[in-house]
Amino acid sequence: MWKLQVLVVHILLLGCIMNIYFQSTIVENLEPQKTLPELGLKPPADRLVVFIADGLRAESFFEGNCSGVPHIRQLFEQQGVVGISSGIAPTMSRPGHIAIFAGFNEDPQAAITNFMWNPTPFDSVFNRSRISFGWVHKTVADYFTRSRGEPPRFETYRGTDFTGRFMTDAWVYGKARDFLTNDENVRQLQNATQLVFLVYLFDMDKAGHVFTPLQPEFRERLHETQKKIRQTYELFESAFNDNRTAYLMTSDHGMSDTGYHGGGTDSEIEMPFYLWGAGVKRQGPTTEHNFTANEQGLQLPLQELNQIQLAPLMSALIGLPPPINNRAPLPLGFLDVSEEYERQALLLNVLQLLSQAKSVMLRHERSFFHKWMPKYEKLDSARIASLPTEVEQLIATGYVQKAMQLLQQTSWRARQCLEYYQGYYQTPLLVALCASFLGWLFCLAMWLMREFPDQHPQAKMGLRTWMTALMVLLGMVLGCVLLLQRVPCMTAFYLLLPIGIWTMALAERPLHGRSIPYPLTHLAWTVIPAGLVVTTSFMNSHVGLLYAGVVIAHNRRGFRRPTLKFFIWLAAVLLPSGFLMAKQNSRFQLIPSEYALGCSMCLAVFLPWLLGHKHPLHVWLINSSILLIGIYGIYLSENNLEVTLYLQVAFWAFLCYAFASVPYSNANTPLSRLHLISFNLIVVHALLSLSTGSLFNQMMIAEFMLGHEVHSEISKAKSNEIGEADEPEPEASQDETVQKNDEKPSNPLEHLKLSYQYGAFILFYFYLSFFGSGHWLFSFAFRPTTSRLLISNYSPFIMTALIIFKILIPSTIIMSGVYTFSAYARKYSRAIFICMFLISDVMCLYFCFYVQNQGSWRDIRRSMDHVVLTNVIVILLLICSCFIKSFLIAIKAPKAKPPIVIQEIMEGNPVATTYPHLNAEESQT
Repeated sequence: MWKLQVLVVHILLLGCIMNIYFQSTIVENLEPQKTLPELGLKPPADRLVVFIADGLRAESFFEGNCSGVPHIRQLFEQQGVVGISSGIAPTMSRPGHIAIFAGFNEDPQAAITNFMWNPTPFDSVFNRSRISFGWVHKTVADYFTRSRGEPPRFETYRGTDFTGRFMTDAWVYGKARDFLTNDENVRQLQNATQLVFLVYLFDMDKAGHVFTPLQPEFRERLHETQKKIRQTYELFESAFNDNRTAYLMTSDHGMSDTGYHGGGTDSEIEMPFYLWGAGVKRQGPTTEHNFTANEQGLQLPLQELNQIQLAPLMSALIGLPPPINNRAPLPLGFLDVSEEYERQALLLNVLQLLSQAKSVMLRHERSFFHKWMPKYEKLDSARIASLPTEVEQLIATGYVQKAMQLLQQTSWRARQCLEYYQGYYQTPLLVALCASFLGWLFCLAMWLMREFPDQHPQAKMGLRTWMTALMVLLGMVLGCVLLLQRVPCMTAFYLLLPIGIWTMALAERPLHGRSIPYPLTHLAWTVIPAGLVVTTSFMNSHVGLLYAGVVIAHNRRGFRRPTLKFFIWLAAVLLPSGFLMAKQNSRFQLIPSEYALGCSMCLAVFLPWLLGHKHPLHVWLINSSILLIGIYGIYLSENNLEVTLYLQVAFWAFLCYAFASVPYSNANTPLSRLHLISFNLIVVHALLSLSTGSLFNQMMIAEFMLGHEVHSEISKAKSNEIGEADEPEPEASQDETVQKNDEKPSNPLEHLKLSYQYGAFILFYFYLSFFGSGHWLFSFAFRPTTSRLLISNYSPFIMTALIIFKILIPSTIIMSGVYTFSAYARKYSRAIFICMFLISDVMCLYFCFYVQNQGSWRDIRRSMDHVVLTNVIVILLLICSCFIKSFLIAIKAPKAKPPIVIQEIMEGNPVATTYPHLNAEESQT
């Protein structure tokens, strides 16, 4: 039952975090504004062609006096406006396309899906247009499949459709040429208005990743791409020879010097844009910046605008209202139109922004307590309703410029109003989240104290107390207030969550005595380990020193009487700690990944032999053979050759064998089971690894095994020194990891400390293996090639499952060792896991206040991963613990042996009584 409670509470806490930071900001159920033709104004262009050169940064476009784009330069020397559009992080394809065509920065809700999909529909330029065509990548087309209205008519391709590296631009140009040279297509669209064409060119992004923007190969690819843009432009001009076509060339995001994007550096957020054709004013609005356009020193104005402003600008060019979710103000001075046309386009833009602000404002004003609640003072419903009349009056009296200023000021206030009300409940939700965590920690602490043996165990108070009744009453009152306030359902639920958790916690209090004895001990054992992990997550250059310091302090008594085994263990400590220090403090790869992986596979076979583990011959043969097959499979994968089906079947068969062979093996003692689990799982980990991760984890596991033996020797020596009887002990009890006296605590305080010690020990080795594998402290990115030997096609569910399994393998071996060596850990595993939950939840509470939903893609992912990892990792370890215990219990039927005859003395008469023969494990117990 307690496991189910743990699972439910952590799901609720994680849901509360997501509700605070990743709520959708897209306003739904809005109506579009009127089109400009409906207002009696003819648009300057009938159709718009948009060229997206994926990954083209502004620096590459303007470099060398625009020498990299000679064919496009010939155009902007004569017509149009050129400038830089500034985006925001995360600089990825989907946020860039949403900004260009929908007019808002990507919804925070999309961060949950790695900015690949958003469950909330939105509006775009394609939906406002009458007809939209395009030739794009399938992924880009999927960005707009859930948008409002009829989806655009895109012809799509996938990366797997091409055998060569840079063939997508040629495909797009070929499809555009076939479409525009077809007389039937042109005749159907000749007189159509409000058309949008999208020409998506993907080769630039691939060239940036492969060559980086600083290489000559990248410049060659840029030359080819801009040539394709010029050729496609000429095709459109030839097909629609009426001077009614407008053109826009831009990029969805930039590229860093190293060939990456996603962050917020200037090279990643600054993209070029070139707007020309029908309805575009030459040189655009007045600006203070110029750029040199050619080798002759031609100076042209350099315009600047935000990337999201392209959406309302494109809409105004062909007479459309802005997309209904647009949040960008219309840039003025770019259109070659009358003052009335530009003013009406701006008015439509402002009204569309006000409709969003009014929607969220009315939701607040419908509440019962809105008169006494904080509100946005600079805008209200009355001001919104009176704006069109006020603008008309200013124009009628000749104050045209003042009317334009009023519209621009109102546009700014509308955006502020939206932000104000969409973050209205964020602070109360954070308070509720903090209260929920504190209540849950209180409940865990009381569960923990109930786990220990006591002379007078206390019953629980239960729900029939005045405190729980008060909490229920408070919940009912708060629920009524939230209902009258018309708070959204999910927000109201999470605001009430702390009352439910505290009610559960108060019901766990004992009838007599203190609820949580030894509060300072609890505080120290939760905050100090949690603080060490949090600190190393930000200051990762000293993890190796921390690792060496902790394990050496654990066996510090060995320095008094050092033995050969102690020095061997010290060497085993220095290897992984030195590996961590070298890897985290050097900027280059220490060992090529293929050599590191080969060394780890060889070590996986020799490590059990070096540690003195004994296995049957067939175990050595099976594990060695699968590693040899794995080396061959990795060779095929690294050389882009197919891993054949029979090889994949062999790897899946070994994966099943690695677990099934443990309970059905001839290993009848827990120690032999541990050795077999360790051998099999290390081999599996090596097959799933990509570089040095397996090598480090094998060194760490070797240190753990040797460290246990050293600690056992130290404990025995200490027992002899204090005069304890040196009696022969069975094999299982000779492998204890803690001192004999520590295994039998005499009071609850000693129980508490020992449980925290084991919990911190298991978490310490988990995070250590996580760090050593190259995650969290570096990029916290998992490569899907982990499953390259097991599956051929992209399968996110199988890949994710294998990645999680790989992460848990080192901790599974460590926990198996703890259960094997310590009878206390087996008996009080629940108490140990409660301690682990306390430590991990303290970390999660800290990370909750530093979640990012805007900015660099890597920062957003890292902050999300911190919260998710600390929230779920102990639950995953708890699941592993259940499997480990089942593996360590013998399930083979023991051979029949003759009964044991024991003489019992009953009332002075000897009686022979027979008992079934006990197996080895029971006899040790």
